[in-house]
Amino acid sequence: MFSIRRFLMTTLIALILGSGMLLVWGTYRTLYHEMDEQYDAELVQSGRLMAAFWRDGHPPQPEIAQLEPREHRYQRYFVYQLWRDEELILASSGAPERALLPLDNPEEGGRYRETGGWHAYALPLSGGRWVVVAESDKARRSLVSNTAITLLTPYVLTVPVILLLVWLAIRRGLGPLTRLARSVESRDADNMAPIRQRPVRELAPLTDAINTLLARLVNTLEREKRFTADAAHELRTLLMALRLHADNATELNDPADVAASMTQLRKAVDRAARTVEQLLLLARLDPQSVSAQQHCDAVAVARDCVALVAPLAEQQGQTVTLKAPPQAWLGLPAETADMLMRNLLDNACRYSPPGTDVTVDISEGDGNVRIEISDGGPGLTEEQQRRFSGRFSRGRQDVPGAGLGLSIVERILSIHGGALRFRLRSSERPAAAVLTLPAAGGSR
Repeated sequence: MFSIRRFLMTTLIALILGSGMLLVWGTYRTLYHEMDEQYDAELVQSGRLMAAFWRDGHPPQPEIAQLEPREHRYQRYFVYQLWRDEELILASSGAPERALLPLDNPEEGGRYRETGGWHAYALPLSGGRWVVVAESDKARRSLVSNTAITLLTPYVLTVPVILLLVWLAIRRGLGPLTRLARSVESRDADNMAPIRQRPVRELAPLTDAINTLLARLVNTLEREKRFTADAAHELRTLLMALRLHADNATELNDPADVAASMTQLRKAVDRAARTVEQLLLLARLDPQSVSAQQHCDAVAVARDCVALVAPLAEQQGQTVTLKAPPQAWLGLPAETADMLMRNLLDNACRYSPPGTDVTVDISEGDGNVRIEISDGGPGLTEEQQRRFSGRFSRGRQDVPGAGLGLSIVERILSIHGGALRFRLRSSERPAAAVLTLPAAGGSR
């Protein structure tokens, strides 16, 4: 699992150590370059100073030449030589017995060369004499390294302290997030109150999102509680009606009265069956996981729905007609499309006057599939649509049903992003329910 704390620690440690290594390398290179130039200048000055003592043509007195002060730890890395006619006549202790650079063809200003681990400078004098001073490259590197270590030691020693401070800063910075998580985790299932604590600015969007989610959950739970209460009341009413008609059928003696009671009993059973069926449909629509990869042919689904409502339409002397292209692909499952069309078709047949026509017209355009179900009824106004889309709301009490049809339709449309509008009847056009649903992408 991705960890913000681990990511920040890893990133910051890598940046600190990486920048430290770059600092060390850059410091060393800069020191080496600057000190190299400084030592070269001092080497030239030393050579010229020694040449100034020997320009009169007399070498130093032997007792003077043999004097050696107490040796400094870097003294063995600095040597000098005095040559005459390619013969070494004087040298410091530790100086090689060979010439450190060619002593021919005198050059004005002397000759400088890096050779054999030495930085050597030779200055010609009169009479075939040469003054040679040299410094070991090892000495320079040692001096540069020691200087760099001296400068960088405080930084290296403070790196653990810096890392500790970084860890503490990250821990403190993520503290509000940890406290927010504990606050949410410590709540019981019934506590849907919004989070009152105001965290740091960066967590405010998360807190607002959690509060919004809690508000939605509260609304959903309240809606489901109302639905459960309404469903229980509706089912109790149906069961009482079934019990009443059953008692009447057993107590009546007149065959005509018994037949009438049995007819009412069958209607009550049909209504109970339809109510249970629609409750199950609503329950199947409640899960949040909806597959976006399923498709169906709206024309094929419409044919099946027309065939299912045909017996009901025939009982009322109605004609159901389908007008559609060969195919029209919807971006939702066939079962869901069947719920939509069957509920709207069923309402159209039940609430239209006997002897009228019900037409299903399917068309495509602008990435959508348009399904228009027109009938001979008056249609629904916006206020009636809002009222009847509630659960257990029916247009007429004398029409069998549980009042769940439009609730199912509205629920499906809220999941899949479709739209439903009702058109009132006019002199030019019949009343209609117009569905707009997303078409399936790609060719079929």
